[in-house]
Amino acid sequence: MKKILGAVLIIFTLSAGLFADTVILKDEQRFEADVISFDTYYLTVKLPNGVQTSIPWGEVRYIKHTTTPSSWLEEEYMSADDAEVSSLITPLYKDDAFQKAIFPGLVLHGAGHFYAKDQNTGLSLLSAEIVSLIIMGLSVQQFFAPAEPGYDYGVTKAVFISGITIFSLSWIWDMIFAPQAVEKYNSEHEFLINALPGGNQ
Repeated sequence: MKKILGAVLIIFTLSAGLFADTVILKDEQRFEADVISFDTYYLTVKLPNGVQTSIPWGEVRYIKHTTTPSSWLEEEYMSADDAEVSSLITPLYKDDAFQKAIFPGLVLHGAGHFYAKDQNTGLSLLSAEIVSLIIMGLSVQQFFAPAEPGYDYGVTKAVFISGITIFSLSWIWDMIFAPQAVEKYNSEHEFLINALPGGNQ
């Protein structure tokens, strides 16, 4: 009988965590929590570890209600405008950084580092991409044009190839080092999901 009660208790505990509300912030932090209350300025939630915290509405992108009722007022308080997120609820994930470095990183170099909050490296990689596209754009016409007698296309081809090289290296750099940037960011910050249970923030 005790084993059955223990199993039921475990299932109930797991189910409570599984069916909690899901909150997504504008910096892509995603976590499960119960919505406790809200006012015009803040959304108050209770995390699975018992920590209760208030998050400014400007930082909230989406709420999926599962265990608590939703309100049309939430849609009024949330906005689609970009905002700097100061709430530190969950750590970043290295797999997410790698995936973002692949795509949209192919189009927007540095996407993995932007996710990892490493703005300086992200901007450097984005700048390298822009420079590489300019280099390739200036030389692509001559590179693919039919050869003219007496004209040396060696320099043009070298410039074009250097553009491709810069483009490729800046993309690969993002994929390789974005997960490390995530690890560094996580080691330098404390997240509420890891706080002692029962606290209020």
